[in-house]
Amino acid sequence: MVNLTLETYLVTSAISLALISIGISAQSFGISKPIFYVINKLVLWVMLPAVVFSSIAWQSLDQILGLAKVIALAFVGFGICFFLAIAASHKMYVSRKIGAAVTMNSAFMNVTYLGLPVVYAVFGTFEAMAAASMYAMIIGVLHLTLGVAFVTSSTGKKVSGHAIAYGVLTFPAAFVLIIALLFVGLGGRPPAELITPLNYLAKPSFALMLLLVGYQMPLVNPRKYTSALTVTGIIRLLICPIVTYACIILFGLGVTGTVSRTVMVMAAMPPAVFNVYLAHNFKLDLKLYGTIVLYLTFVSLFLVLPLMMVILGF
Repeated sequence: MVNLTLETYLVTSAISLALISIGISAQSFGISKPIFYVINKLVLWVMLPAVVFSSIAWQSLDQILGLAKVIALAFVGFGICFFLAIAASHKMYVSRKIGAAVTMNSAFMNVTYLGLPVVYAVFGTFEAMAAASMYAMIIGVLHLTLGVAFVTSSTGKKVSGHAIAYGVLTFPAAFVLIIALLFVGLGGRPPAELITPLNYLAKPSFALMLLLVGYQMPLVNPRKYTSALTVTGIIRLLICPIVTYACIILFGLGVTGTVSRTVMVMAAMPPAVFNVYLAHNFKLDLKLYGTIVLYLTFVSLFLVLPLMMVILGF
């Protein structure tokens, strides 16, 4: 079972690399911009909400309550990385903007565009996707609130609570999650006829997400950002999985269960591509953010995750 799962993951990683590479290559073609604009809108407004809704809406209340520990694990992993990165930035005596880059990329991982496809390919069960979707939404909401507020503050601008709340409530996947949880909480089920079309929407979305990961990553020389890259990598890809593993044992989840393995995969994800988007919009060092996201994505996919699967006996 270990070899089968590892083999599946390695095949998934190879396919992921190919799709990411296509996305990176597409940056040099002018015609790709409108194409990827459409792909981004499709994923953001249609396919990702379909994944979230189909993973949550048909679950029972007991099943969702069973994911409460997933929420706790997401908060713990985020919190440890966030405050540890802030402390490390102070010790490094770097500028506020570089410190913000280290903190953002240490605390917020690529659970949506990379985490969900990897979990789907390796596990492919409703249980795994429900846990992954819940984890991704918690990190996503934190990213849209605390993350945006932190980046705004790092630029010296005032933080607008109204704008941040509006951003969360108008984020399609977060809104759909609320609707799905209402179905669960009220004990109702959406029409069963919706399952098949939603699955048809969900399956190609993962490939499109990986294309977007590559397309949004600028290729730069990492030597200029060695210290920021190293500190972020240690916190994001070493400390976060270790802390998460310790909490899984502490919470009594059992390290071999599907939910535990799913959470470990999500905890070992590289920095979020959304950080590059924020850097672009807030006029931050786009090359710094791009370097951290790009190179740690490869380290996560081809070193950290395979080692973790072997060591933990996935």
